[in-house]
Amino acid sequence: MSIDNNYIVSDHIAEWLENHEISVVFGIIGSANSYIFDSIIRRGYTKIIYMHHEQAVAMAAGAYYRACGKISVAIVTAGGGASNAITGVLSNWADSIPCIVMSGQESTKYIEQHSNLRMYGTQGFDVVKMVEKITKFAHLVDQPNEIIHILDKAYKLSLNGRPGPVWLDLPMDVQSTKVKNSELLLSEEDIFEDIHVDLAELVKLINSSKKPVILAGHGIRLSKSINEFIDLVSKLKIPVLHSWSAIDVISSDNEFNFGCPGIYGQRTANFIIQNCDLLIVIGSRLALPQTSYNIDNFAPDAKIVMVNNDENELNKHSRYEMKINCDCKKFIESLMLYSPDSFRSEWIEKCNFYKNQFPLIEDCHLKDNENFDNSYVFINQVSQLLDDDHIIVIGQGTPLPCSHQALFHKKNQTIFASNGLGEMGNGLPSAIGAAIASPEKKIILFDGDGSSMMNLQEMQTLIGYKIPLKIVIFNNDGYLFIKHTQKMLFQGRYTGVDADTGVTIPKFSKIANAFGIEYFSSVDKDVQDFLNFEGCAIYEIFMNPEQDLVPKVKGIMTDSGFLSPPIEDMSPLLTLETMQKCMSKVNKISYEIRS
Repeated sequence: MSIDNNYIVSDHIAEWLENHEISVVFGIIGSANSYIFDSIIRRGYTKIIYMHHEQAVAMAAGAYYRACGKISVAIVTAGGGASNAITGVLSNWADSIPCIVMSGQESTKYIEQHSNLRMYGTQGFDVVKMVEKITKFAHLVDQPNEIIHILDKAYKLSLNGRPGPVWLDLPMDVQSTKVKNSELLLSEEDIFEDIHVDLAELVKLINSSKKPVILAGHGIRLSKSINEFIDLVSKLKIPVLHSWSAIDVISSDNEFNFGCPGIYGQRTANFIIQNCDLLIVIGSRLALPQTSYNIDNFAPDAKIVMVNNDENELNKHSRYEMKINCDCKKFIESLMLYSPDSFRSEWIEKCNFYKNQFPLIEDCHLKDNENFDNSYVFINQVSQLLDDDHIIVIGQGTPLPCSHQALFHKKNQTIFASNGLGEMGNGLPSAIGAAIASPEKKIILFDGDGSSMMNLQEMQTLIGYKIPLKIVIFNNDGYLFIKHTQKMLFQGRYTGVDADTGVTIPKFSKIANAFGIEYFSSVDKDVQDFLNFEGCAIYEIFMNPEQDLVPKVKGIMTDSGFLSPPIEDMSPLLTLETMQKCMSKVNKISYEIRS
């Protein structure tokens, strides 16, 4: 029970967390947020996971939601604590992940007196102005009696519509101000608009289509409609492709799942999307890595139907035949009422032809395996050993394209990466957030050697909280992605990508020993021993430092400039004869790059 006359604002915050069943928050304590931490501890309901860098705090809070579907809070202090968190917040913004950030701030008198200065008081600055473009709501709480009203508003905005992070800046003197319950501002009532989705025109398009395709996006998971989507697929019997962010929406063994299209996509998926005549995009924003750089060459003969709850995304391209502005779950439920005219057996047979013709592991992946580990082969093999409900976190660098191209994913697995921002260092804090969210599940992290270095301090968080995380580190002696970029742009003039050009990578066996983490490597240990180990462990694989990341749609530098192939023309290039068999119409660029 609350003691009305003795509650300070931070006590109201702690009680609000309990009332909203927010049982876990992530944070780092400082002077400017100490009242909030103290109130949470005294109340005893919400657990605080203390981390070692504020960037990791925001990343972990976002990953917590990804893993269990419940919102979490990141609590940081003023000054550098607030600024450190911004990368993690931007990552959540880019991937539409809800979370609440609470930052401590200098007292309101300094905010008022120093409003025209660069800094407030000792460490303060106008963090609200800095983050308002990467949050759904950012607010300086300068009136103590508005705390519950603002918390409720932030919570609802973070989750409703297209989700995303929100930020509340809390001055120290506000945190410690006494406020009676009777003085608190009441929250506004929710107004829910019942949106009717008329799909009559879409049904006509589906019935007249001979080669329809559904592209599943992250919006399906965000709207918590995965089961409904699988039921829809079973009913419509239309081939399904998925974005990177929707890799876990439909399992690899589903008969209608034909993979992931894009620049770093799968050949099967790219051929299917480039030959379809109707593309129904559900909850994906069709980012450049999916479409490549010329939208006119993407699904060139298809009518594109875009389903998205963000009106700005609907207006991004002029290619869209239909724009449906609604929540994915509402759309899926409405389309379930439709009875398909017929089963398109010839189109399904063609899709299966592509799948049989172009396996995930190609001949190019099987070369040099005596001396080095191939990342695609390893990921494909180890993914088949994982539990049906494993949580797979994908870090940056090599694992990002390789996992989305070679991973065999199972029905109840949760798989995610930072795809919108793609920041190095997100892997470890994200895996920690997932582990805290789902302690009953096994967690594995695939991370690059360069990316691992950028939040290495969080290995101590693993040890401190006894998290049995399994970490696979892909050692390619630096930044393999950038090596390939420099090969393409500068004829292989490297700088800042490996030991010879200034970037050195430590021996991870020594890193593991320093933190007290068990170490395994592909040199002398079987991966099954690593997976069976009960505690936290690292497994290091050693790649060819020059391993190609293929298949990929590779730009070609010509005398007249940079040539971007359509997404069906991936390197290593197929013969023109094969392209003619696989495409109803071969793009003229495909002829040009072979000349």
